Amino acid sequence: MRSFMNKLVTIDLWQTIMGESDFSAFSPNRRKLKCEAIYDYLKKFHNDLVYEDVESSHDYVVSLIAKYSRFHSDLLFKEWLILLIKKIDINNKINLNSQQIKNLGNIIDEIFISYPPDIFEGTSDFLDYLRGNDYKIGIISNTGFNSPESYKKLLKKNNIFFDVLSLSNELGIAKPNSKIFTQTLGKVNIEPAHSIHIGDNPVADVLGAINIGMDAILISKAGRTKPVNNKVHQVIDNIGLAKESILSWSEKFPKRKY
Repeated sequence: MRSFMNKLVTIDLWQTIMGESDFSAFSPNRRKLKCEAIYDYLKKFHNDLVYEDVESSHDYVVSLIAKYSRFHSDLLFKEWLILLIKKIDINNKINLNSQQIKNLGNIIDEIFISYPPDIFEGTSDFLDYLRGNDYKIGIISNTGFNSPESYKKLLKKNNIFFDVLSLSNELGIAKPNSKIFTQTLGKVNIEPAHSIHIGDNPVADVLGAINIGMDAILISKAGRTKPVNNKVHQVIDNIGLAKESILSWSEKFPKRKY
């Protein structure tokens, strides 16, 4: 008979269950398509717009998103869009209302959805295993330059379902900030001692989880990433090996049979 103790498995997105097939940080093709789409849209509001300014401003915002995450924070997606426009248009020739800013965000999202990252092999089987064994499933992820809605669409399109979802640019906080972990657990009313997080970043994922009393599994990507300390439950190469890690983790809990 099954144990009915509630347990939660939370999972990172980027480089854990999705990403570029070569494990690179970003897609040059997707970047190019986004910059071209941003340029085409903003050109309607600024005849003298220079494409290179769009490209450099896009890269600036993407790098700033990464910098913010290192300080455990994020902005809302709309705030990043406004920052992009200001960086492109230092002379304030582009004046967009809220709907036009939203339209720009939709254009960026459409590129992301049309040319998405890969879902890594083993993800579906692992999630099926968790659901079949009554684990709660959470996703806790720092985000890039795409809206929370675009991530939700991509997850739904790939039949990736969850009980709770925490995205940094929807909450304004980023891993390893303890708040993004504690808020996630609070939404499903599960304590840290009964929770484990899986991710590829030894600081944002592993230390972020361990610091609030969760266990953690590090995705090493063929040994290229090492844990910061020995508190990590296990180090594995890819999400396809996570089932065995969860099985070994579950052995720490007493069996409660009814």
